[in-house]
Amino acid sequence: MLGSVSQRLTSRTTSIQACRFIRARWERGYYKDLYHRRQLLGADPLIHRSSYPNCVRSHHCFGGVAQQWSPIETAVDSSSQEYQQNYAQMKEVVDDLREKVAKITEGGGEKARALHKSRGKMLARERINALIDPGTSFLELSQLAGYQSYGKEEVPAGGIITGIGTVAGRVCIIVANDATVKGGTYYPITVKKHLRAQEVARENGLPCIYLVDSGGANLPRQADIFADREHFGRIFYNQATLSSQGIPQLAVVMGSCTAGGAYVPAMSDQAIIVKGNGTVFLGGPPLVKAATGEEITAEELGGADLHCSESGVTDYYAHSDAHALHLARNAVAGMGQPEGALKFAEHFEEPLYPAEELFGIVGANLKKTYDVREVIARVVDGSRFDEFKERYGETLVTGFANVYGQQVGILANNGVLFSESAMKGAHFIELCCQRKIPLLFLQNITGFMVGRDAEAGGIAKHGAKLVTAVACAAVPKITVLIGGSYGAGNYGMCGRAYSPRFLFMWPNARISVMGGEQAANVLCTVQQDKRKREGLEWTKEEDEALRRPVEEKFEKEGHPYFASARLWDDGVIDPRDTRRVLGLAFQATLQRPISETKFGVFRMNYASEVYAFGHRIGAPEVQSDELVKALTCESFFTRSDVEEGASGSAPSHSSDVGTGSNTELVEKGRGVLSRMLLSYLRSHLPLAPEEFVQAVAEQLSSDEQLSNIGKHLGIDVLIRTAEHPASSASIANAFRALLAVIGEQRAKVLVIDVIIPQLIDVDFADVFPLRQPLAVLTDLLVNEGAKEVEPRILRSAGVVSAQPVYVVGIYKDKSELVGQSAGESLEIATDMAAREGLLRLWGITADRVFFFGRKAVEAPLDNSSKPNYYLKDRCKPSTDLSLEPVAEAEPLNVVEVAMRYRERVEAVVGKSYTKRLRHKFSRGSLAKRSFRYLVKPKVYTVS
Repeated sequence: MLGSVSQRLTSRTTSIQACRFIRARWERGYYKDLYHRRQLLGADPLIHRSSYPNCVRSHHCFGGVAQQWSPIETAVDSSSQEYQQNYAQMKEVVDDLREKVAKITEGGGEKARALHKSRGKMLARERINALIDPGTSFLELSQLAGYQSYGKEEVPAGGIITGIGTVAGRVCIIVANDATVKGGTYYPITVKKHLRAQEVARENGLPCIYLVDSGGANLPRQADIFADREHFGRIFYNQATLSSQGIPQLAVVMGSCTAGGAYVPAMSDQAIIVKGNGTVFLGGPPLVKAATGEEITAEELGGADLHCSESGVTDYYAHSDAHALHLARNAVAGMGQPEGALKFAEHFEEPLYPAEELFGIVGANLKKTYDVREVIARVVDGSRFDEFKERYGETLVTGFANVYGQQVGILANNGVLFSESAMKGAHFIELCCQRKIPLLFLQNITGFMVGRDAEAGGIAKHGAKLVTAVACAAVPKITVLIGGSYGAGNYGMCGRAYSPRFLFMWPNARISVMGGEQAANVLCTVQQDKRKREGLEWTKEEDEALRRPVEEKFEKEGHPYFASARLWDDGVIDPRDTRRVLGLAFQATLQRPISETKFGVFRMNYASEVYAFGHRIGAPEVQSDELVKALTCESFFTRSDVEEGASGSAPSHSSDVGTGSNTELVEKGRGVLSRMLLSYLRSHLPLAPEEFVQAVAEQLSSDEQLSNIGKHLGIDVLIRTAEHPASSASIANAFRALLAVIGEQRAKVLVIDVIIPQLIDVDFADVFPLRQPLAVLTDLLVNEGAKEVEPRILRSAGVVSAQPVYVVGIYKDKSELVGQSAGESLEIATDMAAREGLLRLWGITADRVFFFGRKAVEAPLDNSSKPNYYLKDRCKPSTDLSLEPVAEAEPLNVVEVAMRYRERVEAVVGKSYTKRLRHKFSRGSLAKRSFRYLVKPKVYTVS
């Protein structure tokens, strides 16, 4: 069977039938799994990664449509209880949305509509339908603008209809005043919506068509619409600058065009006016009468005859709305097609799965999780998705797909953003910008990961990379909020502040600085801490009284209706319409060439981080590729994203994958480190035995010790490995490898600066736990000439319901105290006193000077350093020099035992005496040291 498969995949004369068979089987996952299994087993020469793409590049595979991506296989069970619950919840919110939108589309109500029609006018939406090409769609923006924003005063759609439509084959932005809503006057939200439409036109190079029927500014609200930078006057500023950029401006005056509004047709490239209804004047008849006493009709003052025949403000004379719209279409046809516009493919596939299933997948409960790939599968062509870095940074799904034949890069949340997710997203955005591929963001994000580990891992700087990439990307960006959008996650996933060309929300979405529950917890904690400092109690009733209004406020202000009413988005859409909306939106974004992207300074990309790291460790002259090799573990080359690097896709950390790991460098660095440590310790501990020196060196160079040092230097962030997170052994090995590449002198400085200072924290009594320390001490004292060595009980006492505590001293010749300690038994006390005696005899005391800095650098660290003496040379042959076995600790409550034991010691010997007996090198108390041996002696193996 395997041979047959191999022949099919490698045959250069694959038939149409065989090609389709292979493709079908691959898409069902059979050959795909087989390929990965064989790769894991060792690169079968009969199967190559390029075999499948070569097959599917042939046009006969899918009716002339070349496609190289496999469809997403769904795992949705529409019969499950969870699916049914989600479906019901989502349907409820979608039905509510449709009900509200239906009411909004009625405009100012039945009475206003009837009055409008009685004047021979078409309704605003009727005008738009007559203007756009037959059979095409109109993408309306911000239908919920102004929703519940002015108390009891309703302003449906903000009194103005804006959107994108195709007119005479040209994609245009259409702005239509709705005179049935307060006479078409401008509220603050009307101005904001008008300006947003012009912003869309500027970003995408779309001609602007203004269907004017407005009474001008809403006078009672003039303070909020007149004087500021983004107020009414900005409309005319935009018209002038848009025209200067070659973006056509066309006005169709179909009703009143009063006061400042008169500048809309006057500042357009072309203007059309309707006889009888269209009027343009800075001051209307009432104002003229008040100012001059002249009585005049609106038609006489600023009608079609005047402006087409005398003033020349308008260019085309229309007899009716329908005639005016016909003239508008002719005017657009005369504009021609934009240069560099990209066209959608004529052939595309519909998704394999119905959009209706989005209801059951997502639901309205944001606390429920789902695989965002299921959403992607119901939006993109053929449900086909080429995932990028599938196994890395898994909480952010990235990859390529087509929407109505247009290739897009997708970034979709699948959980909280970690450092890896952020770096993956930044890498993917750079890739799309280089290839000029539009980006689609599917937001469902609670934010970036928090906590000490996250901060130590550089979540701030890695998150900043993603934010920088999003901000600087010049390719078209479209964002859809399909769930939560909280905190900095909104920024990293291209929220409104990062200028996506369009941003849409699903009705189940929520947007705020954090969730209501989290905000309530924060505020309650602040109040609780404040009460605690004041010595007062924070009651449950007070907690609930503060919590409830906070949660209600965040729920209200995070609702999509609240957001859309304030134009934080471009509309709340039915999830089932997502694909169609994206198709229209992407079509609008491709009406002008995609410009080059120039990124700012990333803090920092991998190459710059490695470069900075070299300076940080005092080795700026070392080449970055050498440092990268030292930081690259062998397991790195087994990662899926690195495997892809061989075919042109860069790995997550570097565009240069490289071929070498640090395996050989690790062993070389291990030797360098061992030699330097032993030389240093021998020169500083000349009285200590070689076994002790080697034990200390082994502890200083252990994986645990070097891993902690490596994390302090930032190696854990730079290391390239398949592990996540990197293990202590990998970080330690990377540190060892660095010592091998930075040179002898730099390595010496690094060892002295960051490793030798760890001696302060080394517990020497634990480094060398002999089985018979008293016998060894006796032999060494006798070797020095002592005639009599005597252990003596200094003090012993018992406490009710507690073991007695013994304090033991060891004397040399009954006069010189060489060691003293305490323990809950005479054996332990004697043992510990003997250990202290050994340390004193070896010159390891609290006042022993260890040179650091310049003095340490000048110390002779070379191969000629003589080793210290060995114990076997100074002890009797019969003396046991073996180490203590590892003791098995019984399950104990450490805190209770430690506290109880400390109280016993203080009760017997007194606090001052306890302090006097403090071990001379350890920073722990006598009681703490005794407790260490009571629970579990710490044993180290020495060579």
